[in-house]
Amino acid sequence: MDKACPFCGGTNFRQENVQYTYQHEFYELAVDNVPAEVCEFCHEQYFPEESSKIIQKAFQMKYFRMKKKKK
Repeated sequence: MDKACPFCGGTNFRQENVQYTYQHEFYELAVDNVPAEVCEFCHEQYFPEESSKIIQKAFQMKYFRMKKKKK
């Protein structure tokens, strides 16, 4: 990460594989081993946009899969 952490102002980050939890209403999906940049001071996690999009798409497919009506 090339800027300061918005939560604490820290500028040191490390790459880690962490758990990403996505929640919507009362549904939840947890995915292990997702790459993230983690602030070394406050431990806030920042995920690449690509990873977030893939997980959100998987969540939608799991919980909100729409079946097409037959005509």
